[in-house]
Amino acid sequence: MHAKMICFVLHASAILAAGTAGLAFTLARPSAAQSPAPAASPTPSGGDGVTTIFVSGGSRSLFKIAVVPPQGEKTASSTVTETASRDFTLSNLFQVLDANSFTANLAKEGTSIDPSSWRNVGAEAVVKGVSSMRGSTVHLELRLFVVSRGSDAVLKREYDVAPSDVRSAVHQFGNEVVKYFTGTPASFGSRLVFSATTGPGQKGIFAIDSDGRGAGRLPSATNVALAPAPGPGGIYYAGELAGGGYELFKVGSPAAVFRHPGLVFGAAFGGGKMAVVIAQAGQSDIWVGSPDGANLSKVTRGGLNTHPAFGPGGQLAYVSNQDGNPQIYVDGKRISYQGTYNMAPAWCNDPEGVKILFMGREGGTWDIFSVSPSGSGIRRLTQDQGSNTYPACSPDGRSVAFFSTRGGLYMSNTQGQNQQKIANVTGESLRWE
Repeated sequence: MHAKMICFVLHASAILAAGTAGLAFTLARPSAAQSPAPAASPTPSGGDGVTTIFVSGGSRSLFKIAVVPPQGEKTASSTVTETASRDFTLSNLFQVLDANSFTANLAKEGTSIDPSSWRNVGAEAVVKGVSSMRGSTVHLELRLFVVSRGSDAVLKREYDVAPSDVRSAVHQFGNEVVKYFTGTPASFGSRLVFSATTGPGQKGIFAIDSDGRGAGRLPSATNVALAPAPGPGGIYYAGELAGGGYELFKVGSPAAVFRHPGLVFGAAFGGGKMAVVIAQAGQSDIWVGSPDGANLSKVTRGGLNTHPAFGPGGQLAYVSNQDGNPQIYVDGKRISYQGTYNMAPAWCNDPEGVKILFMGREGGTWDIFSVSPSGSGIRRLTQDQGSNTYPACSPDGRSVAFFSTRGGLYMSNTQGQNQQKIANVTGESLRWE
């Protein structure tokens, strides 16, 4: 019964592949009116160096910052320099200056700066530090200088961490640097989660740091694990049971979170609530209730309704085909009209105003778009750059991550500018913790 039901739902519309974040591999012969969702992806591999690729229209002006290798312990110093440079580059706020351009006498300056020397190379800010071993821990002293404000540091922080936690300390400092300039900390040190193919008919859940490092598979209780979603105390996902059904699981637990008639194809959490996709009798609906699955009530009626996402104000975005083709809805109101196939909404608390990101098909490729929750101000973030899918927004609302057929995981600002490849990984249902 379950096998027949899922087969019917999948063949009825490819939208369910979007909502379940990875059922695309089960689709067969999609109709001419609907192109298939992006192909299933291989098991992720490690990241690589940052490569900047600019979209049409160029990039906005970036604040020029110099990252000086800290004095002292060489391994920690190298980690500090590499991590801070990468974070600032990926922030879409800074241009990190080439160390070969530095003309300052670093030995003479010590832990201070000569503003004129840095002004000569165009630096507007300088990060310096000292690293040393104290027993088995690394002691870091990191400083931020603003060239126009003279030789004294405007921000000083000290950290005592295990060698393996140096990157984490640098992320923390970088977040404070961004807060100093903008009033809001960055999201350095956060993670993204996604699903990806691990073998024939198998999928797993993966996590990767926001700087493209540390890609790894998370444990799952099933051989097919889809639609990861950050929630209370961890990551949740839809898992296929041995008999062909689907239930909601939490990473680290072998038991289903709750049981409900039908097939559970993934969830979203926000405002103390859970929204979950449940397929029954050949259609799928969004149900909303408590995070433990209690008090669920149906908020959509009929058709195929998938991929729920809670906004910062408790609004619920999702995909529905109730008007024919898959489109983006917010609290029952359709907000996407451009394109014939839109899916995978993700909220973005952009400092310039809350937006909803989504992937849309125009022609034979997928691209990333943004739109206000009311449906106004639609913007195209990618174009003529391969297929780009499954957008996610950083917790600080300044960066957009997405997969691209250009070869991996990319990041840009919320206007689609300063696009940078951060890792050689591809997958589906990308979400930012």
